[in-house]
Amino acid sequence: MCVVATAALAMGAVAAGCGSGSGQTSPGAGKGGTLNVAYGLPASSLNPAEIDQASEWFVDLAYDPLIGMDAKGAPTPALATSWRYVGAGNRRFELTLREGVRFSDGGVLSAQGVKAHLDYVRKANGPNAQYLSGVKAITAVGVRTVRIDLKVPNPLMATMLSHQYVVGDVISPKALRRPDALSTASAGAGPYVLDTKATVSGDHYTYRANPTYWNKAQIHYDRVVIKVIANANSTLNALKTRQVSVAGGEFTTVGGAERAGLTIKSTPQVSMGMLLADRAGTLAKPLADVRVRQAINYALDRPAIVNALFGRYGRPTTQTTNGQGFDPALDRYYPHDPAKARALLAAAGYPDGFTLPLLSSALAGGDVIAQAMAGQLDKVGIKLKISSTSNLSQYANKLFGGDSPAAVIGYGSQPMYLEGPGLYLPKATFNPFGSQDATVDALYAKLTTAAAGEADAVSRQIQRRLVELGWFAPVGFAPLVYYADKSVDPDSLRTSPNAPIPPIAELRPAG
Repeated sequence: MCVVATAALAMGAVAAGCGSGSGQTSPGAGKGGTLNVAYGLPASSLNPAEIDQASEWFVDLAYDPLIGMDAKGAPTPALATSWRYVGAGNRRFELTLREGVRFSDGGVLSAQGVKAHLDYVRKANGPNAQYLSGVKAITAVGVRTVRIDLKVPNPLMATMLSHQYVVGDVISPKALRRPDALSTASAGAGPYVLDTKATVSGDHYTYRANPTYWNKAQIHYDRVVIKVIANANSTLNALKTRQVSVAGGEFTTVGGAERAGLTIKSTPQVSMGMLLADRAGTLAKPLADVRVRQAINYALDRPAIVNALFGRYGRPTTQTTNGQGFDPALDRYYPHDPAKARALLAAAGYPDGFTLPLLSSALAGGDVIAQAMAGQLDKVGIKLKISSTSNLSQYANKLFGGDSPAAVIGYGSQPMYLEGPGLYLPKATFNPFGSQDATVDALYAKLTTAAAGEADAVSRQIQRRLVELGWFAPVGFAPLVYYADKSVDPDSLRTSPNAPIPPIAELRPAG
């Protein structure tokens, strides 16, 4: 799951109430009755080309992806039965489509239809078009083969065509003739179909089993209802009273969920900490010295902060990713060592420390983390001058406009290839001063063309270099948390670092 480098997710508030549950199921039955789902925000659109990734469950029920994902985040067959890169360099990707698939509106799955879908998504003015920005051309080769030629090498096409990034959720070719209708209706090849008569936009969304679905064994309920419940405590109460049976939670309500005997699944996912953005010292001269940035990292007692904020559901870290590129050894790179921090500051010419302006926000616990870091940095002579805002747009403007040398951020874990344009490459969103490192650039270029067997190793090399440079001072991974009551099979509520949002269509009754 995914966090995208957008202003809306700048503070990492990705653990919004995503969830599903069946308050009225048939215990022990092969198929449940109604699955009631709690979600923290209404969908901005039900169109896969327009919906935000954080709301993907609204489309996951009605649309099947080209490629699925298993419990560990590895690609599996879905609407495509096989796929491969053609030749070397990750510049041509081909998929072979499943035969005999029909969409809920009667359309038929074909290579020409998938081409039309992908062309529509990449040209639409939606938040997910970025994942197809490197596409040069899409070609239908016969009836069942789709060829994607890339302007920029991409080693993660299979992942990007899964539910996780929404763009692979194929829209019926018939519906593409009137795409405006897709914002309030569904036209997919998924296990459910939106019941528009039983839906009130912004309040609840009702999906009924798709009678023409190609994989009927995957339909576990007759009906799924997504209810919008914005407040985390209200969500927990809805679980306790069986208004819903599964819901996305927050670390602030985990204790209550434990006491209620709920199933709890979580993945440490959002890297929370400090962005040391001004690496050239334009606004804060000390940050130009790598020893200063390293001193900041040594001064932080990560286990203490994570334990206080997230308990056992978080994880201390010095890294930005929890997926491809994560290296357990790097989390020991900066142990809490105030003496070493002071020595590095003295060697850099700041024996008495300095004052560092820090942009923060009251949103998503940013100010709490800022204060925790301030207390520890103060012990080595670094005084944080915290400027907080409760307005997300104002925060984003100051951060991305290069007005702040450092900022508290939360960045949802992505593979290192995808984090590049969002986090650390010269033109990345979260690199407002355009910092550049020749080693990072060379490794990223190598990663874009890496074969599957070497991509993991190259990704870890990039992560190590970023940690050595001290461009960031992460504190820990905040968790994405999900709850389920006993009517839902706990094994079906699955989450992992590479697939942090449980697949809603795979939830099934217990017994």
